[in-house]
This record gives sequence, C-alpha cells and structure tokens, in this order.
Amino acid sequence: MIRTVAATRYLTPLREGGSLPAIVECDDGQLYVLKFRGAGQGRKALIAELVVGELGRALGLPVPEIVLVELDPVFGRSEPHEEIQDLLRASAGLNLALRYLPGALAFDPLVAPPQTLALASAIVWFDAYTMNVDRTPRNTNLLLWERELWLIDHG
Repeated sequence: MIRTVAATRYLTPLREGGSLPAIVECDDGQLYVLKFRGAGQGRKALIAELVVGELGRALGLPVPEIVLVELDPVFGRSEPHEEIQDLLRASAGLNLALRYLPGALAFDPLVAPPQTLALASAIVWFDAYTMNVDRTPRNTNLLLWERELWLIDHG
C-alpha cells in the first residue's frame, strides 16, 4: 500500500538531478526526496519511478519507501529562487517521493563493502529488465546507507 502524506516544509533542493528534486518534511514527521510532477521529465517519469521502485521492492531489492506527497499550491511561496518557485507552483497536487536516507553516500565499487558487490551486479540485470538507462558507471543511482546498498531513481 502506497501511503499519501502532505509536504509541510521545503528544506533544500538537490542539484544532482535534472529534475531538481528536493528534500522536504511531511506531516508524518519524516524527510523525503520529493520528485516534482512539474519537472521537465513530467508525470511519466514519476509513474516509472513508482512502478519500477515497487517492482524492485517486490523482488526483494532495497528501495527506500515510496510515498505520494500532496503539495499545497502555496507551498514554497517564501522560496527566494524564482526557478524553484515556478517548479513548486507547477507541481501543486500529488507528487512522488522516496524516503530520505540521511548520511547516505554514492555507491563506489572501489570502496564499497564486499557484500554489496553481488547485489550491485544483480541490479544490472534488474535495470536491463526494466529498461532503466539512467543507472550508469558515472551515475550509479545507488546509495550506501548504514553499510547497505539502496536503489534510487528508477524514472
């Protein structure tokens, strides 16, 4: 069951991705990486994120919890950056987010714990099955958190 929460506070944009996701706090007291439906990739990328993420979870792959996030039309009105204000206005309504993993680091096979390497190899097969072309050696979209490997960004 996919939970729905409401965004209560905009914390910071994440400049790593082209869609300008952000860390937000929601009414359940948790932090999430919010992916905006008003971003350049559009709604189809969010649908892919949901379907592929939940498919991965069903297969036993470590995917942070995915939630639907309700974004109030006035959310972020105090944001000083005009581009972000436009994105927030265009994303009023239902959006998608993954649980934020505080302190997580980008996966690097050269320094990763040995137990994560076999899982990383299995993820290559999962990506081939789901046609995820966004996970590359330069941008693995894998995080190490609490010595475990986590998949992110399935859109």
